[in-house]
Amino acid sequence: MNKKGFTLIELLIVIAIIGIVAAIAIPNLLTALQKGKQKATMGDMRGIGTAIESYMTDMYMAPGAGGVTDVNGLNQYLVPFHTKVLPGKDGWGGDFQYESGPIGPTQDLYSIRSYGRGNQADPFNIANNNYIVNTMRDFENDIIYSNGNFTYGPKVR
Repeated sequence: MNKKGFTLIELLIVIAIIGIVAAIAIPNLLTALQKGKQKATMGDMRGIGTAIESYMTDMYMAPGAGGVTDVNGLNQYLVPFHTKVLPGKDGWGGDFQYESGPIGPTQDLYSIRSYGRGNQADPFNIANNNYIVNTMRDFENDIIYSNGNFTYGPKVR
């Protein structure tokens, strides 16, 4: 019986192929994971906005008018009548931020903000309200949902 193992060249070729596949697949996997977190964050923001608008239909003002807080401060206004569960954290584990207009003519305005992956406020140009996600750094950008629309966030195709 002739036992033949792999030669060193064959093993190096197999390792090189595995390395090439990993170099292509890992960055794509990491980007897909971040996009999933971004989409989940945007979906949660829409859900919070829907609950706020349901509250405004009943009360004629945004909950907690005139205040800035994290979204967990909205539980007393929205749970359980306007929503069963109010998500308090974005896809990256940071708190959603909530701001409402002061009592008066702007008491029906609200804004929900996620600081993105970096969990830090991002200086942005409000005139250009959509950004294209091309690099892993684009997940650091803020996402803002105001008065029923995304006013700053990733460009949705």
